[in-house]
Amino acid sequence: MDRCAQCGRQIDQPSRGRRRRYCSRACQARAYRDRKRTRPAVRVERPSALTPARITAAAIALADADGLRELSMRRLATALGVATMSLYRHFANRDALIQAMTDTVAGELRPSDSALGWRERLSHEAREEWRLYRRHPWVLQVLASTRPPLGPNTLGNVERALDAAASAGLPAEAAMTVYLASSGIVQGIALLPTSEQEVADASGVSIEEWWEAQTSHLVETLDPAAFPRLARQPAGGAFTDFDAVFEFALDALLTGVQSRLER
Repeated sequence: MDRCAQCGRQIDQPSRGRRRRYCSRACQARAYRDRKRTRPAVRVERPSALTPARITAAAIALADADGLRELSMRRLATALGVATMSLYRHFANRDALIQAMTDTVAGELRPSDSALGWRERLSHEAREEWRLYRRHPWVLQVLASTRPPLGPNTLGNVERALDAAASAGLPAEAAMTVYLASSGIVQGIALLPTSEQEVADASGVSIEEWWEAQTSHLVETLDPAAFPRLARQPAGGAFTDFDAVFEFALDALLTGVQSRLER
C-alpha cells in the first residue's frame, strides 16, 4: 500500500487508471506551495543600458560587416535587442548616427611624433588615414566629400596634418592644399580595394581570376601588337597590391612638395 507524498498517510490506489501520489487535494495543494517556495528564483539578465556609445559601437560593427547601405535603424535595433524607437532617444536620425560613427572611428588614428620632420609627419598621417579605410571601408564614402562630418576627432586629424605641413614653412592656404592633395591620394586609391572587395564578395571571383579571363579574351580578340604594354602585364598586375600603389603615390607627392620647397 502506498503512502501520501505530503502527509505520509496510507493511500488506497484505484484498481485502474493513474496512480495517486497524494491522499487528498489539500495535500496536493500544500505540496505545490512547498515546491514553489523552495524553487530557486530564475534571474533574467537585463540587457546593458542603451547608451550612445553602445549604439554607435553596434552600428560600426554592422557597417564593417555589411557596408553602410545595409545599416538601418530597424536592423540596428534588432541587433541590440531593443525597440527601433528607443534609438531615436539618442540619435535624431540615421545621419546623426553616421556622424557619430565616423567621428568614433576617426579617433582611432594615432598622432605622429611632433619632433619628426614635416615629411615624416605627413607620411604618418596619410598612412593612418589609409589604414582607417582598410579597417572601416564604409567611412570612405562619408569622409571623401567637400562637406564631411566635422566632429572633434575628425577635426583633430586635419589639424595635425595642417600643423605638419605648416612646419615645413608653408602658409595656411598652401598647407591646406598639401593636406587636400595628400588626403585625396589616400581616398582615391582607397576606392580601389573598397570597390574590389564589394565586387569580389558579390561575384565570388578574385581580381586575379577576373584579369586572367580578361587578358585571355583580349589576346583572342585584339591584336597584341596594338597593345604591347598591356600584353606584358601579369594577371591583376598592380591591382593585387594596393598598398604598394599607395606608398608610391604618397612618396611621389611628398617628393614633389619637397622639391618645390627647395626651389
